[in-house]
Amino acid sequence: MDLQEKLKEKDEDQAEKTRSKDMGTKKKTSGNPEFQNPADLLKLRLDKVVNNNKEKKTLMDMYVRNVKIIEDAFEQIKETTGISSVEEIVTTFIKAEEQNISLFNYVNMLNSEIDMIEEQNKNIENEIKRHEQLLAMNDKEKAEVRENLEQEMADMKAQIEAKETQIKVIEGQMTDIKNHVWSMVEKFKDSHFNLSVASHMQYDDDVTFNENNVTMYLTELEEYVAIFITYLAHREKNPDAPISALSLDNM
Repeated sequence: MDLQEKLKEKDEDQAEKTRSKDMGTKKKTSGNPEFQNPADLLKLRLDKVVNNNKEKKTLMDMYVRNVKIIEDAFEQIKETTGISSVEEIVTTFIKAEEQNISLFNYVNMLNSEIDMIEEQNKNIENEIKRHEQLLAMNDKEKAEVRENLEQEMADMKAQIEAKETQIKVIEGQMTDIKNHVWSMVEKFKDSHFNLSVASHMQYDDDVTFNENNVTMYLTELEEYVAIFITYLAHREKNPDAPISALSLDNM
């Protein structure tokens, strides 16, 4: 089928070229009595057909050689495997390829496990060396190492306690901030100021400000304050009221 398609395309190309050349020849020789003889024109076309057939024969010989190579390969496969059906040979090759892919994936997984085991072995070797060094120490050196470790533990404990104290202080500050924000937002809600961007947040005694929600709660207050600044600037008839700013002390 591929061969037929190739030959068909080549025939069409050659026919198109022949028509183009014939038209050009007719235009050039229309005034010459020598080429008005139909036999001469037919002879020219015959020469072109013969040349085309030679090209087709060359193409056919090439395809025949390729087909012969494929047939020889399949014959060798049949002799080696004992399988006579071409479909069965193809199916066998497909299954073998699938097995190769599975084996390739399995080898990759084993390589990953080997890398992980090598890393674990390296860590174990380092631990063994460290223990060997400890065993090789005398009592005085062991006592110094013990004191250093105890000092490190004490320093770490002090850092943990300092962090816990800092966290408690921040939590207390968050509670104070929440109460102030809650009070201001309630006063703004009683005014004629309306939010257009931020959302109204719900407040109660159980609400706690933290790093996850503080931005959302402060966004509501920020928009109220921005509206308030603009309102005060308009009341004072400030020409730059829409873009005015007001310090916290003046507010």
